[in-house]
Amino acid sequence: MLKKAGKSHAQRFPKSFQDYPARLQVEVTTRCNMNCSMCVKYAPESEIHDRDLSLDDFKRLGPALNHCEKLVLNGIGEPLLHPDLAAMASFARERMPEHGSIGFQTNGLLFTEQRARELVDAGVDTFCVSVDSLDSSDAKGELHGQSSTDRLVRTFSFLNEAGRKSGKKIKLGAEFVLMADTYKQLPEVIRWAAGQGAEFILCSHVLAYHQSMQDQSLFNPNSSAAVELFEKWKKTARERGYDLQQYFSYVWNPGRSMKREKLFDLIREMRADAEKQDVWINLRSLADWDRKSQTKEYQQLRDVCDRSRKLAAELGVDLRLPSLMAENELRCSFMEDGAAFITSKGEVSPCQFLWHSCTCYLDGSEKLLRQKKFGNIAETGLGEIWKGAPYAGFRTEVLEYEYPYCSNCPMVPCDDIIGRDNEFEYDCLGVEVPCGHCPWAMGGLQCLM
Repeated sequence: MLKKAGKSHAQRFPKSFQDYPARLQVEVTTRCNMNCSMCVKYAPESEIHDRDLSLDDFKRLGPALNHCEKLVLNGIGEPLLHPDLAAMASFARERMPEHGSIGFQTNGLLFTEQRARELVDAGVDTFCVSVDSLDSSDAKGELHGQSSTDRLVRTFSFLNEAGRKSGKKIKLGAEFVLMADTYKQLPEVIRWAAGQGAEFILCSHVLAYHQSMQDQSLFNPNSSAAVELFEKWKKTARERGYDLQQYFSYVWNPGRSMKREKLFDLIREMRADAEKQDVWINLRSLADWDRKSQTKEYQQLRDVCDRSRKLAAELGVDLRLPSLMAENELRCSFMEDGAAFITSKGEVSPCQFLWHSCTCYLDGSEKLLRQKKFGNIAETGLGEIWKGAPYAGFRTEVLEYEYPYCSNCPMVPCDDIIGRDNEFEYDCLGVEVPCGHCPWAMGGLQCLM
């Protein structure tokens, strides 16, 4: 991200340097009524155990709620399992600014007519229902344990009716995870959800918490600038009578030839061009994704996304579709928007990527994620934690945007990515925040926050 000369962090990102967070995501429970294969809760080495955040601990957020523009009442678990969810929403609504929004994501299966009315009356105005598949014949799809969408139809019906009876404006939406097995259903999910009254569709790529899920990811971790540079030099190589894809066979071939040396010279030119343009490149990854992008399957993915955008526009649905490849510059909306995250234990974390400890798979390798926390609301007020030197310093360093673009680095996966040998201290550029390989910052993952 380019810095604006003459402006301080507080001027450029005022919400990150207020006395309290502008946005809060509170994990009211880690319990769930499902066991989805994509869920972080069931990832190897996950430290996420079943527990509820107590109502008393939630009420400790009272001073912060006076300044909160957006409150999301969910984390890893299903929020409808918390017996005090409506009481939490009511407590928050009484304290939040008039324009403040309260919402949560849910699998929707536990809604009843009474539960929907109770939550709408308590002040919840945004409901995002997971709809990962409409095809019950697809054994690999996640249909929330149901053989049909009947339960979800009832969920939307209950919520629409609750909004009508209360006279309050509520926003209904659906969440869809783009995966190799289900992405073709997106247009039908949009049409179906619009028919249930959904105003928005929140789409996200999948983050593989299990090795078996790696092939489900459709997200190209190479930035568009890196891809453009690769295309340029692929064309140059072709004009000179070479094929960039041959480079890797030559690397492991000890023999020498004029063609081999000329291709190596071209690769050096390409790397020099990338350095001159300040573009991080991972040649192996670029070559692999270049092959993938030429396949019929990937062309079909682009077509599905294009058709989905057009359909959503026709139906008046706000389709929040992520990019198919990484953004040119890392950007942390969590820091820029002044967000803070509270676990079911009351711990305060800076973002979704560092919310819980677990393993996941990035850049083809297992990554041990370690939770980052700055205190606990049961012991210290959120305002004090938020303004404290450790947390404020963390936000400042994140917003410097001086860390490497790890997925586009030729050395990936390095020890910092894998995270096995030592806890993260600083990256290859000396930056002390572990943000260079964050899939949210790359633009691959989205959430209600």
